[in-house]
Amino acid sequence: MPSQPYSRPPITEAVIEMRFAVPLDLTEFEKSVRQLSSVYNHQADIRNVGVALGVPFDGPPQATVSDQIGRRMSSDDLTEIAVLFSTNFAVAQLAPYPGWEDFFKRFLRDWTLWKKAVGYRKIDRVGVRFINRIDVPIANNKSINTPIDEADYLNIYPRLPSSIRPATSYGVQAKLRLADIDCELNINSGAVPSPLIGYKSYLLDFDIFMEPEPPQNDEGLYDLLNRIRLKKNEVFEDCVTEQAKEIFRQ
Repeated sequence: MPSQPYSRPPITEAVIEMRFAVPLDLTEFEKSVRQLSSVYNHQADIRNVGVALGVPFDGPPQATVSDQIGRRMSSDDLTEIAVLFSTNFAVAQLAPYPGWEDFFKRFLRDWTLWKKAVGYRKIDRVGVRFINRIDVPIANNKSINTPIDEADYLNIYPRLPSSIRPATSYGVQAKLRLADIDCELNINSGAVPSPLIGYKSYLLDFDIFMEPEPPQNDEGLYDLLNRIRLKKNEVFEDCVTEQAKEIFRQ
């Protein structure tokens, strides 16, 4: 399969993320921001608030709140993004997606700059996420008054009796083990509001990750990321129909 098999790939966002076992201290975090500032012209502070609820056997529920201040950095056209937290490093690409080679090359550049500032940090999660939005022209349907059936475009959707198909809205989530690459896969799919007039849109979101012991050296890390990308392509091809692929080729 060619590197970019479709002239109109439906990828709206691609992300490569590292999560670290031990947070950076403030000085280290600021050094990483300064290094990445050399390749991104725009910056903004962002906040990540998380709440974990624990229910002990012998006492009341206990909530633990985490609150991190991070930095979001972006290119002039706002499509190339880096997100830095004390526990996370992520590189993202918004549409139009230029292809894995260009995206991975930028990741290598940013990862090298981050390591130059911070040095080695134990990684406890490596993830690659691809969010796709499949836009189906309503004119493709036999009748404008007949709802588009998601089964014509996707192979992942809610199983419903034919008497009440198709669904006007739905959400499907699954978690799977990818034994051949020793990773986990989270899939989210659903009908979403379309930003385009005269279209029906579907979400297809893949998050493939390895934890808690991913490779710690660059050679193993880069090999893992490329194996994840190839596996993501296989899963994507299996999750969409030929009718959907025709849209991507137009």
